[in-house]
This record gives sequence, C-alpha cells and structure tokens, in this order.
Amino acid sequence: MTAPTQQIDVRFHLPPGPPLPPKTWQQRYRWPIRIGSVIVALAVTVLGVLALVVGVDSRSTITAAGAVTIDCGTRAAVGSAQVSFGDTVELYDADDVHGGPLATTRLDTLRVMGGDTCFAEFEVDDVKTVDVYVVRMGETFRSLATAEGLRTGYLFV
Repeated sequence: MTAPTQQIDVRFHLPPGPPLPPKTWQQRYRWPIRIGSVIVALAVTVLGVLALVVGVDSRSTITAAGAVTIDCGTRAAVGSAQVSFGDTVELYDADDVHGGPLATTRLDTLRVMGGDTCFAEFEVDDVKTVDVYVVRMGETFRSLATAEGLRTGYLFV
C-alpha cells in the first residue's frame, strides 16, 4: 500500500502589503527630471561621438622618430649615410611617387652615447599613417621605413 501524497503549496508572489507612501518629490519635479535626463543623455552621446572621432584621428597619424649615428666631433655620419647634424629630414609615402612630403623636420636633437659616438635624432608629430615611408635625409640619403619602425624610433645606418 502506498502512502497518500501531499500537495506542497508553492507561491511565487507575496501577498499584497500595505500601500507605499506617495513619492511627492517625483510628482513635483517630474518635468525638471525629464529635462535633466534628456540633457545628460545628449551630453553622453556627444562625448561618445567626440571620443570616436578623436580615436579615429589618432589612429590615422603617428609620431615618427628616427636617428642616425654620427661622430660627436665632426657631427657627420659615420656609416653609409651622408648626413650631418642639422640636415633636413623629409618623409614621403612610398606608394605616392608624385606627391609632396608628408612631413619635414631636421636632425635637431643630439644624444651622446659614449666616446665619439652620438645620435642625431628627429621627431615629428601628426604624420599621416601609410604602410611604407621613404625617408630622405640631407641631399642624397634615402631609406625605406615602416610606420611601426618610425613609431618606435628607427635607427638609420
């Protein structure tokens, strides 16, 4: 013989309780709350769009930096690069052979490495990002450099 089964009383909702006190401040300030909410939503939207625009613009430009080894006494290059401290540096897009320079600066920073060895360095901000650059220093020296190489500081030899 089996024992009688009991039904378990399962309730998912609590019985109604006493009424909540009225929120008079919400009724009194209904329109200022709505207007303030709209202003805050518009401000957050504008800031979000501004952040996107600044992010896209910062990805499309780089700060290009590079250096060449020179003799500290003569301030002329010691390797195959025929450049010296103070020479002009121009960056070109390697794919655009007829275009002008993307940026122009000078070898204007001198860093002493020890002994008679120094680095003549350049740095230029807001250079348009391309795959490969042609870097022209002085009158005759030309070299290819990638965007990542110039972003991290390329050493020309």
